[in-house]
Formats: sequence, structure tokens, C-alpha cells
Amino acid sequence: MSSVEAQGRLAWFWNRLRCMTPAEVVHRAQEAGRKRALRLLGRRQRRLEVADAPPAPARWLKVPQALAAAQDEASREAVALVRAEAARIAEGEVRLFATSFHAVGRVPQWNRCPLTGVQAPAVPSHAISLTNRAQVGDIKFVWELNRHLHWVALAQAHALGGGGPEPLQLLGEQLRAWLQQCPPDTGPNWTSSLEYALRLINWSVVWQLIDGERSSLFAGAEGQALLRDWLASIQHHVLGIAEHYSRHSSANNHLIGELAGVFVGAQTWPCWPRVRALGERARRELEQQIVLQTTEDGVNREQAFEYAAFVYDFFAVAERCAAVAGRPLSASYLDRMAAMCCFIRSVMDAGGHVPQVGDADGAQVLRLHPDGAHAGFAAMLHKGAVLFGRPDWVQGLHAQGRQEAQWFYAGLERPAAQTQRQPGLAFPEGGYQLFESAPGTAREIKGLVDVGPLGYLGIAAHGHADALQLCLSVGGRPLLVDPGTYSYRAEREWRDYFRSTRAHNTVCVDDLDQAVSGGRFMWVRHVRAVVHALERGPAGQLVLEATHDGYQRLPKPVRHSRRVCFEPGAARIELLDRIESQGLHRLDWHWHIAPGWSVQVREHGFALRSEGIEVLLNVEGTQAGEGSVHEGEGLPLPLGWYSEVYASKQPCTVLRWRVQASRCELRTSLQISFA
Repeated sequence: MSSVEAQGRLAWFWNRLRCMTPAEVVHRAQEAGRKRALRLLGRRQRRLEVADAPPAPARWLKVPQALAAAQDEASREAVALVRAEAARIAEGEVRLFATSFHAVGRVPQWNRCPLTGVQAPAVPSHAISLTNRAQVGDIKFVWELNRHLHWVALAQAHALGGGGPEPLQLLGEQLRAWLQQCPPDTGPNWTSSLEYALRLINWSVVWQLIDGERSSLFAGAEGQALLRDWLASIQHHVLGIAEHYSRHSSANNHLIGELAGVFVGAQTWPCWPRVRALGERARRELEQQIVLQTTEDGVNREQAFEYAAFVYDFFAVAERCAAVAGRPLSASYLDRMAAMCCFIRSVMDAGGHVPQVGDADGAQVLRLHPDGAHAGFAAMLHKGAVLFGRPDWVQGLHAQGRQEAQWFYAGLERPAAQTQRQPGLAFPEGGYQLFESAPGTAREIKGLVDVGPLGYLGIAAHGHADALQLCLSVGGRPLLVDPGTYSYRAEREWRDYFRSTRAHNTVCVDDLDQAVSGGRFMWVRHVRAVVHALERGPAGQLVLEATHDGYQRLPKPVRHSRRVCFEPGAARIELLDRIESQGLHRLDWHWHIAPGWSVQVREHGFALRSEGIEVLLNVEGTQAGEGSVHEGEGLPLPLGWYSEVYASKQPCTVLRWRVQASRCELRTSLQISFA
């Protein structure tokens, strides 16, 4: 390690320590001591229990009757898609992050990174450095392959029949190879408890679709040996998660996933006493975590919208397991699930788009329908509509995601619960205020103002420095956008850019972020937004005034307040930004324009056009400023980038208005016209 790398690592440790409570410091010290002992003494073999009952063929997921009978054109098309996916897997190509295929071979090298080709060493997992690309490549890609979402497609193809023995045979080949190449606590696939949990959930689906221990996959001596090895690995997974639950400031979506994995594992394979006991404990904690990590108005406290769809599936899988076992989860648990659906439906525009607030990594808990686009939000709403008997939640919504719900609830004969919750515009606890007119039509205007916290817990790992930003969609097409995430493991400059204040539709002071970063998944100083006034009119008018304290830390503190006014009758939005400081600062207003809109510079602003819609963005300030247009600019200070899916970025247009001042007001108006 170079001296520069050593200094960077030392700085990270110091920043991480600053985010911890005393209890967490003790916890982390104990964990560090345990790892040091492992390096010196070697790992003690985890003690496995002898099964006191045969593994039960859990049935919380079944083949939908409509698909089994192929009774209509839509069903036949869905079956054909599953079989085509299985055939492509047999040819050595696997879908990763839902959107693209990667060549990994008919039987993958499971410790090889599909993106970089780096083969990780078969060393104890505690000796693996997840950030060392020379050792593991891009760990996100390694993990994504080893979540085994594609095994579900093979199991589906087998369960639907008509594809011969090939899908089940290939599944057996890949399972044998994985068990051989990835023994417990060895290599990159044993470095994260969340990854154990995701595998367990996908293995549970596979187990059900191949008919459990009665599957022909386990016939004969070889098959029985495979079954024994798989069950041993399953037990290692459950026990390994329980040894390393994400706690304290890391108890975010990871903890939810880990608990769901243990609960599903215990319900699917309840053949060991300790696993059953851990499953009961996980059930109790899931009941607690859905309330802790979801606001009463349905917002995921990580302030990362895509993670809401991710954790919803953990909650939904646990709900199915509990219901099928005859011990449904509580009414409050189901109510929070309903609240989550209502929030996502509220922020979704007429085209099915949801603002990319906070981190997003394309993660899926499981994939029950092959799709070339990540339909996480649509699938979430379709599932919620079935679970709660609320077809209004998906009225007018594209059918994308419906097949997921069809598989998920094939055994549900009637809604599991009733809810009176409705989509809305105000989410004060979650930190978002919306405005809209002509919802669900070609003349829809939908806006979101971010007045929420930075993120969840001490490190706010997946939040972005985006206080007071405005996102806007017109006619079902995003216009003013949050540029997304791009990649967790790319060069640090890119990770920093996509979560920076400069990459959001708000005011940036002296090229500094509103919050202070301490690492890729850590903020050591948070930003707090406060709403001072909120008025709504009978026709959908909105007046909102808010401030944030992000720049109060500067030697010459800066106060930024924003007033947002929406007049639906005039199709007009006006923002008044006030900056107050005792010293001179460079102030930048950024407006990120979605791809697909043309931009024309005008005397006092810009004209934005797309398919019969024109938006005039005009700027008027108390201080002379300079307007400029940026697109696809690189390091050291990137500007003008948009990431629609994980690990991919493209140039987008950014409009910037720059002022050098200590005190100023800037009025930005958007006048919308439909052809």
C-alpha cells in the first residue's frame, strides 16, 4: 500500500469513527478483534446441526394457472420469454442489473468478475478487500451474478414444462459448480451478509419450483450428495447472517434484507432447531424494522427511491412466507407496505417515471419475469394492487411488472388485507412535497420538492446532497431530473459527482456540497431542511417556503431559502431563491435537463422543447449573472451527466446560472405550453 493510499484509508477510518455512537465503537472494536483473531488463528469450523425433520417443500410461490394453461396470447408470450431467457442462460449469457447481458459461460467461474474478468482468490473471506479492483474486479458485478436471479428463470422454465430436461440439468450443473467453487467463508461471495440473504431468497424460489427434495435433480447417489451439500450450504448461510447482522449505523436496507433472508430460509427449510429459532427472531425484528425504516407516510428513510422498491420485495416475500404458514404478519406491518405503495404511486408521473432521488444500483431481490428494463416500481405497485385489492393503484399504468405480481401471488385467492390509504401530494414526515395538474393525462404537470433529511442513521449511506432540489415532469416525460447514481465502484470522482449538490437542481456554493462526505457511503456532516410555510389552494396551487443549513458551516456562513409557487391554471412554476451571507461567494444554480429535450439559449433564459411541449425557463436576479450550457464535461469537476441505469452514464444538458455575490435573489420561472 502506498503512503497516499494509507493516508486515505486512515482518513476513512477517522470519518467512520466520527459517525459512531459509543455503543457502536465497542461493537466495531469487538468485530475488529474477532477478524484479527481469525487472521492469526484461522477460522474455527462453524458447527452445523443435524436435521430433526425433513426439509419442507414450502409453497409460498406457485406457477400461475394462466401460464401453466397458456390460455391466452399474453400468457403464451410470457411463457416464451421465460423459455428464451433460459435458452440464453444455457448459451452462457446472464442478465445482470436487469438491463444487460454478460457472457459468463454455461457454467460460470463464480469468483470471476463479469465486468473486468478479474478472478478473485479462494482465500478466507475476511482477507478479501472489496475495494481492491486488482483482487476482485467490480464487487457489485461479482455479487450480482452470485445472487442467482437467473436460476429462477431456469426453475421457471422447468416448472412450465415444454423445454425438456435442459433447464433443470443446467441448474444442477451450476449448483454443483457453485458449491465446489464457493465453500463457506471463502472468497468474495462470503463477504456480505446481505448477499447470503439474497441467495437464500432466490434459492427458496428455485426450491419451490423444482418441487423441493422430491425433485429429480436429487435422484440417485449423486443427487442425494448434491442435496446434502446444498442443505449444508443453506445452513451456513442462515448461521452466517445471524453472526454478522448489520447493526448500529449500518442497520439500513442491509438489515432488512438479512432478516428477510433468515426468515425465508427458516420457513423454506425448517429442519434445524437453531435455524427455526433464528427465523422467529428475524420475524420479530422485521416487524420492528418496517416501522423504523419507513415513515408513517410511506417514505423509505434512506431517502433513496429505488431502494424503496428493493426493500418492499423483502417485506413482501416475508409476508407471503408468514401468510402461507398460517401466521400472518401484523396489521401495522401490512399498513406500512400499503403506505410505501401509495408514496411511489404519488411520485410516479403519467409515463411511469419516478425521480431518481438518492442512490440506485439496479438491485432486485428476485426476478420473476425477464425484462429488458428495470420495472421495479411498476412491479411493486402491481404486487401491492393484488395484495390489498387496489386495482386503482395500477390504473393507467403500463403492464410492465404485471407478470411479476402474477407469479408472486399465484396462490392468493383474495386480498390479504384492506387499506384506505390513497396516493397524495404531502409527505411531511418523509420530507417531500408534490404538486400536479391534469394527473394521468398528456397535459400532466408533476413536480417534487425535496425538503427531507439527507438519509438514514449516522452515515446516511445512500442519501445525496440534494436539499431543496426540484424535479419536474411534463406530459409524462421527465424534464428537470435528478441525474441518478452511475456507479458505487467507479473512480471516486464519479461517485462524488453523482451524489453532489452540483448534480442536483438546487444552489451550489463555492463548488461545495451541502453535506460533508467522509467516503463513498458516508456523510460526516448532514444537511437539514426546514419548511417554514406551506399553502395549498383548491385548484392545486402550491406555495412552499423552506431553508437548509448546509452552508452554515462555512467561515462566512450562507443561508439558502427557496420559495416554490405553482399555478396550475397558468401552467407556471416560479422559484425565488434568496442567498444571505456576510462574505462573497460563487453561487451556481443548476438545472439538469432530461435527454430528449432540445435547448435553445434566449436573452434571459432558455427554451426547452420536446414533442409538442415548450417550456420557457427564464432567470431574473438582483445581481448580474452569467448563464451557460454544459454537457458531458469530465474530470476534475464533471458536469452534465445522466445515469438512467446502474453502471451506465450518458451526457445530458445542464443549464447553469452563476453569480458572484454575498447577498442576492434569483427568480426562476418555468412557463409550460402544450401544442
